Amino acid sequence: MSEQLLDDEISMTVLCVDDEVNILKSLKRLLYKQNYQLLLAESGAKALEIMAQNKIDLILSDMKMPGMSGAELLQKVAESEPDCHRILLTGYSDMESTIDAVNKGKIHRYLQKPWNNEEIIKTIDEGLEKVRLKNENNNLQKLVKKQNSLLKKLNQNLEDKVKLRTKQIHLAMQRIEHNNNATQKVLYNMISINPNISGGFANSVSLLAKRIAEKLALPPEQVSDISYAALLCEIGLLGLDSAIYSRPFKELNYNQQQEFLEQINIAKLVLAPANHLQNVSDIITCQFEALNGTGPKKLEDEQIPIGAKVLAVARDYWRYKTGRITGQKLDDIACPMEMKKQRGTHYDPAVLDILLDNDDIASDKFIENIISTQDLKPGMILRYNILNDKHILVLPEGHEFSDSTILKLTQFEKSQSQPLSLVVEDCREEI
Repeated sequence: MSEQLLDDEISMTVLCVDDEVNILKSLKRLLYKQNYQLLLAESGAKALEIMAQNKIDLILSDMKMPGMSGAELLQKVAESEPDCHRILLTGYSDMESTIDAVNKGKIHRYLQKPWNNEEIIKTIDEGLEKVRLKNENNNLQKLVKKQNSLLKKLNQNLEDKVKLRTKQIHLAMQRIEHNNNATQKVLYNMISINPNISGGFANSVSLLAKRIAEKLALPPEQVSDISYAALLCEIGLLGLDSAIYSRPFKELNYNQQQEFLEQINIAKLVLAPANHLQNVSDIITCQFEALNGTGPKKLEDEQIPIGAKVLAVARDYWRYKTGRITGQKLDDIACPMEMKKQRGTHYDPAVLDILLDNDDIASDKFIENIISTQDLKPGMILRYNILNDKHILVLPEGHEFSDSTILKLTQFEKSQSQPLSLVVEDCREEI
């Protein structure tokens, strides 16, 4: 028997009532070694006094007593303490009175005198067990009711948060012109100014996704959509509690992981008003789908957009590198090895192999036409976004430089902690 069970039994109290002192002494000798508190009363009136001052779990009363019979006593107990288990001791000649007690006193059991010691011990134990189970059931029901109320409140608060944040994002989007570049800047800046979401991470994922897409020889429009979707891949986190996404994914329990994946539905709501971003939205909402059909939407391999497959590889590469998945930052060797374990199940082999076969594809030393602001010329096209020290978008990729924007960028560079390094395409016609 466990210590907890013993503590529960000792905390229970049994009251024996009989007008004959010798009977009470016999009951005391029989029951004093049992694991519950034993109280004695020589009359019904005395029993009621004791019950007024103590919580009685079980009462054992003789039928024939002067002043107040056992039937009358148990009837009063049934009215005042209905949860108290009631047992009646009666003689062979008291059957009519016993029936009356069963009806009026609502007794649970009756025992005949002279009693059998083992039977009376067993009867009391069974009665206390019923009381204990009933108490546990009541406590569990209260706990469940309290937890359900708390869960309902938490869910409501979460829904309100999502609705509020989504509404705020929608209002911000409605105030801007329906221009693709303007929408990019607004949405990306909304991610970057959130202290719990890294704009630098988003830009790294976007750059890697773009390079992989180009290696796949995808059409330029598709490459653009993939790059933009990667830049906004975490926009759905704006509708979640930061406690969910500020911890490594593998440290979350099952329910928290499901809540983390809920970001795809929030992202879909956020991007819904921008019809021209439907392809981008599809990539973002399918980014956690697995080739083996175990993703949130249970899509099969052929149903997953190629952009989502590219995003999954680029995103998780940087999640492993920054410790967002396991809590440990993986180096350039361990990261690809870890991702290779899920080749063909979570990651498309053709996409993952581009990452695995090109060591410099995610490196800062990846060969590009990098120039300084002093080397800029009108007509040059910006290949990648320019960000400030806080990773907020200053100029979007595809911007064609003019004398005016070169001057403004040169002035902006003076406010930054480090000189700008730019990647451009020189599309000027040769004279």
